[in-house]
Amino acid sequence: MHNPYTVSVYPIQQEPGLWFATYMIAEYRNGAERIVANVAMRHDTHRSEARARQSARRAGERAAARLRLQ
Repeated sequence: MHNPYTVSVYPIQQEPGLWFATYMIAEYRNGAERIVANVAMRHDTHRSEARARQSARRAGERAAARLRLQ
């Protein structure tokens, strides 16, 4: 089954030692890309870039899964 949604994750260093991440969900259809969500997770801070990235990846994948069910 073709999955039209992809999730991209971007960690952002808010201040030294404090990270949050954003995720973006894109939909590919008929040869075109459309951004369907661009979410900044400023409320969910972490002490490392890796943890921020992991948290955003989980949240983005959950959101994309909900879109796939629609």
